[in-house]
Amino acid sequence: MIKDLETESPAHNTLSADICIAGAGPAGIVLALELARARPDWHIVLCEAGGPDNATEAERDIYNVSLGEKSYPVLDFSRRRRLGGTSIHWGGWSKPLDTTDYEDNPKWDVPAWPITPSEIEQHLDRALYWTEIDNGEFNLASIRQAHTGHLLPLRKDSAIGEQLFRFSPPTRFGTRYTDELRSQENLTCLLHANLHELEKSGDRIVSASVKPLNGDSTSINADQFVLAMGGMESTRHLLNLRDKDSDDGIGIYSKHLGRYFSDHYGARPGMILAPEGLKYHRFTQNNETLMPVLTFSEQQIRQNREHNSCMILTAESADDSVLNQYGGQPALGFHSGNYWHYRVQMIVEPRPNPSSRLILTNERCALGMRRMHLDWKPHRDDFNSAYRLYRSLGEELNLTGLGRSQITRQNTEANQAAASGACHHLGTTRMAANEHDGVVDTNLKVFGSDNLFVASSSVFPRYGYSNPTLTIAALSVRLAKHLSQAEGAGQ
Repeated sequence: MIKDLETESPAHNTLSADICIAGAGPAGIVLALELARARPDWHIVLCEAGGPDNATEAERDIYNVSLGEKSYPVLDFSRRRRLGGTSIHWGGWSKPLDTTDYEDNPKWDVPAWPITPSEIEQHLDRALYWTEIDNGEFNLASIRQAHTGHLLPLRKDSAIGEQLFRFSPPTRFGTRYTDELRSQENLTCLLHANLHELEKSGDRIVSASVKPLNGDSTSINADQFVLAMGGMESTRHLLNLRDKDSDDGIGIYSKHLGRYFSDHYGARPGMILAPEGLKYHRFTQNNETLMPVLTFSEQQIRQNREHNSCMILTAESADDSVLNQYGGQPALGFHSGNYWHYRVQMIVEPRPNPSSRLILTNERCALGMRRMHLDWKPHRDDFNSAYRLYRSLGEELNLTGLGRSQITRQNTEANQAAASGACHHLGTTRMAANEHDGVVDTNLKVFGSDNLFVASSSVFPRYGYSNPTLTIAALSVRLAKHLSQAEGAGQ
């Protein structure tokens, strides 16, 4: 059932549930419906701060965040107080993390994922189901034969590799799954249910208080609680849960809480001259939308400790390019044929930087919670590695006689400072194998808590370049399985 607290006052000001989930974006909706189906004997309460439509100005003000020196132009756009969360503006880009994304980079000062790729992959089919992607084959070799001549014949020992994106329609979770939320008998979805307080007793959360902006509060007593409100707001609630401004402990008192804030961002280092018709961009095949991308090879990432970034090629006219005179001339080392100019767009993997962080201010919002300040500090190595990837592509084209590269935008501090984000809020409640290296454990439970979990891209300890929604869905399926099968669950 769906109940809007703005228009329907609950019969009682206290509700009881087996589990309370705060946030009805992709993570919260997947988790709630998976749990409702797996445990028909449970009552699940799903709380969404917004309603079915866009938030009002007063509701958007709850998200107001002050900024440090670096601008963050997508800040307001990147957060949605509405049923379905950020799926409202999701472009549908979908891809599992690469194998190397789970591995430690010895040059970095924090460990990577404490779980293996297989622990996510075994839940990928369900994640594809929820994101409405029919084909789960992400191995580019499976489509290479069908596109001979449109993908580069990379050398076996090349520094360059390839990966594949697929695309969700995209799924707008709030509209796509409204009927299921409404018809699921053991699930109550509360709209305009702004979480404003979590009550602790020892190491347990005993209740969550929610309310419309101009209404009375409802307490939800539950056995388990999950924060699924997006990376920034989930972090904010954990920071507000501290009874003192201390970071000398674990979990909500961890020095890692609020740190390592990251977002994927782009770089456009230059243009290449390469064979015509290359398909390292978004295209449709047999009613499926695909996008091959160029990356560092796994060997290059492991040996040289590179970031895992990717490149997309967009053909465009460039008659004034110094490369224009070269194409197709064997005397200059080229294979014969027609050549096009391509603009190179990169998605950069950010390095986890502990100095990039969210902190609380003393100002409070209309809910009485302390607001946040964002000091986003991309690591200086991010762009350096991205430009090495671009130069490696140029070297590959030169060695194979398939093209040349030209840098048109230098790797300057000004260009680095101008980098914007992709609305992916990563890293501030990082997952770790032990309580000293992160905020949540491998089952997404906050260290030091008996029953508080986080379902968000904020748990990512390393980021790759893949859009996080598909992995978030898989983690939510995994969390649902853990919660529903845990010893003593529902008792």
